[in-house]
Amino acid sequence: MFETAVIGFVCVLLAYLARYRQLSWAFPLSMIILFVFLGIRYEWGNDYQQYISKFAIYNSIEQFNYFDPKERWEIGWIFLYRLFKPLGFFSLVIALTAFELGVYYWFIKRYVPREWYWFAVFVFIFTPDLMLIEASMMRQTLAMCIVLLSVPFIFKKRFIIAALIILFASLFHSSAKIILPIVFLGYVNWRLGMRGVIVGVALFVLLLVAKAIVSSIIEDTLSTIGLSKYTYYLEEGKDESELATGLGFIYKVFLMCLILYYEKKQDRERGLLFKLTALFFLFAPLGFISQIIVRVGLYFQVSMLVTYPLLMRSIDNRLARALIILMVMTFSLYDFYTFFFSETWGAYFFEYHTIFESFVWK
Repeated sequence: MFETAVIGFVCVLLAYLARYRQLSWAFPLSMIILFVFLGIRYEWGNDYQQYISKFAIYNSIEQFNYFDPKERWEIGWIFLYRLFKPLGFFSLVIALTAFELGVYYWFIKRYVPREWYWFAVFVFIFTPDLMLIEASMMRQTLAMCIVLLSVPFIFKKRFIIAALIILFASLFHSSAKIILPIVFLGYVNWRLGMRGVIVGVALFVLLLVAKAIVSSIIEDTLSTIGLSKYTYYLEEGKDESELATGLGFIYKVFLMCLILYYEKKQDRERGLLFKLTALFFLFAPLGFISQIIVRVGLYFQVSMLVTYPLLMRSIDNRLARALIILMVMTFSLYDFYTFFFSETWGAYFFEYHTIFESFVWK
């Protein structure tokens, strides 16, 4: 935990310094530091052991049937395993980290003003659902980064190319197929504002009330599009997912309203990203049903790397802006702290390990 926090604050500071032109190198440096930190991780994350064990298992098979209907893991991921067999699992993690942070670097650089790089880096590091959990769920993180590359094509209404990119992402995690309809979001030119806030809150409440019906629809949809292997997530979430109440719940609804309202102040392309973030918040009520909904919502959550900084920039009142930034940072740091002491994640993330602690190259 201590190492993660220190690295995090150093990277945020470097990204802040990048606002000065003579220190523009500070932002790439912050991403390089994150690349080293994440690239050499070892036994850090809930699923790390499973991934390294599967690497050995799949590479022990001489001739593998990629189209075995009983195989739960995606053919793209298994192909990566086979491709990196001569180099080892550590090399695979390093290569994936380089690609994923490269995508995030491009994403922030393309859409976020220089003076707000620091806030994008802060959101990435200190929002547990982003950097930390992404370090554990390697397959879906790769799929999420590939999906992110489809955003410019969605905006340009080149939905065929966008769809092909998302389908390619599904070769690494099949859940990407569920978000295919977003390729048509570029045709939605509505400006949201207060009207968006009203509609968004109404949909939020409706989904919250009708969550049992929606759960049944989702289960049927998963079976229809060939994702029945993920229906176990529906059962997994039923015992654990309870409706959160209190400040945390109000905080998320408040942020959703801000995202919906300030979408009108963005240009069309950045407005598209605000719509994606709004979709993430609308998935929140359904997340109380099961883990599969939470996982699908993560595809939209990565847009926060851009929308949160742009949201803060759009708030004209300096006092209000400062208070909202303070609020977001406070809740994020609280979530970051409690993450390391949670029963689910704490034991797998609290102590940071590197590949240099391994006796052999795996």
